Amino acid sequence: GIIKARSYQNLDGDTTNETSFRRNTKSEKSVTIDQSSKKNKRREKKIGVFRPSCDAYTPRMANRPIKYKPAQERTSVEKMSTTMGTIQRPNFRDALRRVAIILHQHITKIEQRFETGVRGADDTGLFKASMREVFNEDLYATPRYRCCMVRVPMARPGVVYSMRKIRTVYNTPTTDEIYDFAHQLFKKVQLSSECSIVCLIYVEKLMEVAKVPLLSDTWRPIFMCGLLLASKVWQDLSSWNIEFASVYPQFSLEAINRLELQFLKMIKWDLYISSSLYAKYYFALRSLLEKSGFRNRYNQMVGGIGGIAASEAMKVSKRSEAVKEEALLHLSRSM
Repeated sequence: GIIKARSYQNLDGDTTNETSFRRNTKSEKSVTIDQSSKKNKRREKKIGVFRPSCDAYTPRMANRPIKYKPAQERTSVEKMSTTMGTIQRPNFRDALRRVAIILHQHITKIEQRFETGVRGADDTGLFKASMREVFNEDLYATPRYRCCMVRVPMARPGVVYSMRKIRTVYNTPTTDEIYDFAHQLFKKVQLSSECSIVCLIYVEKLMEVAKVPLLSDTWRPIFMCGLLLASKVWQDLSSWNIEFASVYPQFSLEAINRLELQFLKMIKWDLYISSSLYAKYYFALRSLLEKSGFRNRYNQMVGGIGGIAASEAMKVSKRSEAVKEEALLHLSRSM
C-alpha cells in the first residue's frame, strides 16, 4: 500500500502527525447488467389460470359505497324479476341459452389458444393437447361409411361394392347449435331445469382439474356426459344411459359408458356440489346479460334482430292482426 504522513500545528502549539493509509485491493468488484436475463424473462412461458364462470361473470362492487334507500325509492319486485326464474326452479330454456353462450365463449377462446400456440399446443399451459384426443368425438361416435355399387359383368351372381369412411369436418359451433343439441334431450328425457347449471359446473370442473380443452371436436361428448352426470346426481328419478343413446344415435350405449367412466376419472370422482357453489353459478348466469356482447347474442337466440325467430314472430303477428281485423269485420256486419 501507499503510506502518506503529514504534520500540522494545533492551537496549543503541539505538532500532530496524521497518517493515512490507502490500500490497493487486488481486484475491483464491478457490477454488470446481463442483457440475456431480460430476454430469458421475456421468453418465459406465461402461466394461465382458469377462471370459472361463477367468478368471471359475477358483477363486482369494487369500492363503490352502498347507499341506503328508503322503501319508497327501492326498485319493485316486479321490475327485479328475470326470465331465468328462481334459484329453486329456474327456467330451463332461459338457463340453457345462457349456458350455451358460455360454452360457445369457451370454445372460441380455446380454439384461438391452440391456433396461436406452437405446433398446435397451448403455450400458457392452461390446457393439455393430449387431452384433446381423449375426448375426441371420433373415438365415441359411430363411424359412417359411403357405399358405392360397381357394375361389373360377371358370370356368377353377386354384387361388387366399395365402402369409404366418411370423414367428419368439425367447425366451431354456434350458440344455436349448442342449444339445440341439449334442448332435444330436455324434451325427450324430461330433464329438470337445474341440470343445465349443474352440467356447466361439471364441464368447467373437467376443464380446470384435468386441463381438458373444449373444442369443436370435443364439446359434444363432454356436454352430453355432463348432462348425464347432472341427471344422475341431481334428479331423484335419473335418466338411463340407454335413453341418451336413443336421443343421440351417433353414440352407442357402449361408447356412452366408456365416456362416462373417462369423465369420472378425469374429475377424480368428485361430483359434490355445495349449495353456495350452485348459487354462485345461478347468479352469475342471471347477471350474464349485463354485458352488451352477451346481451346481443342472447337477443338473437330468443328472436332479436337478425335471428330466424324474429322473422317468424313478425309473420305470426301479421297473421294474428289479419285474423283480428276479419273477426271485427264479421262482428260489425252482424250488428
